[in-house]
Amino acid sequence: MLGKFLLTAAVIVLAFYVIRQRADSSGERRERGDTADGARAAASGARAGLFSRRSLIQTAAGVVVVTMIVGSALALLQGWERARDVVTVEVSNPITGAVERFEARRTDVGDQTIRTLDGRRIRVSEVERIIIRERR
Repeated sequence: MLGKFLLTAAVIVLAFYVIRQRADSSGERRERGDTADGARAAASGARAGLFSRRSLIQTAAGVVVVTMIVGSALALLQGWERARDVVTVEVSNPITGAVERFEARRTDVGDQTIRTLDGRRIRVSEVERIIIRERR
């Protein structure tokens, strides 16, 4: 999950850097081409087109960034909700055939231990199986 956040941040920083570089290089070209009145008129027309294109690109980039942030927040929220789900845990002993049922949160079920909703910590032996049943 941390990798996804770092990748998102890297894409945002890279996009910002590219947009900044393009804006700087187009500004230098405009300064060199503004020597005559005809060139100024042509440059002002090009600037208007450039500004509208730039604002369109900035708006599109903003929409992409907001979409990525909202998507990441929703993924985090869904993961947190899934971890907080209450599940029924059955511990079955294949030797005796006994089955015990407990209720626990999904994150509180480990390989060999279970922490129940009422705070008990249960250790499961090597021969016992843990079966997780989701509530519906």
